[in-house]
Amino acid sequence: MDGLPCTSLERTVVDCCLMLNYRQSLVLMDHALRKGADAEKLRAMCSALTGRNGVLALRRAIENSDARSESPGETLSRELLHRLCIEPPELQVAVWSAAGQHRLDFAWRDKKVALEFDGKVKYFDYQPTDEAIFAERQREKALMALGWTFVRVEWKHLFREQEFKMTVLRALRRQAAA
Repeated sequence: MDGLPCTSLERTVVDCCLMLNYRQSLVLMDHALRKGADAEKLRAMCSALTGRNGVLALRRAIENSDARSESPGETLSRELLHRLCIEPPELQVAVWSAAGQHRLDFAWRDKKVALEFDGKVKYFDYQPTDEAIFAERQREKALMALGWTFVRVEWKHLFREQEFKMTVLRALRRQAAA
């Protein structure tokens, strides 16, 4: 790259994952796949490393990765849902309302429950903050009018696992009973 030798995306990801724990590896793997890493190459490289330190975290990250996760917060939310044995949601779900098409980070369509990871990037990096907040509120109101329930997750919630679990399960139960 620019005249300097470097490893491929896949080789770099594998080398890093061998030194990282599972959750860190999963974040890196999701991002690499989103950037175009070849999953089959990653699997083949992993198979050739049997017995090496860190290969179990690498293998788990490959098996559980999903290029649809758009941020580390979404990846870690998905990992936590899985670890807490909560029914897996769909990722990046398109939903229509009278206001147009909206995309949800996670959704349980049959229960009309959306889980949104709220990191700073969403509100500060793409448009003026007041516009981002207004657009987000309009989207939420339009979908709530159709019966959707929202669970909003921030970084702090990922470290309060029981609270996170109870919040998600309560929303899923409430909508299932409705």
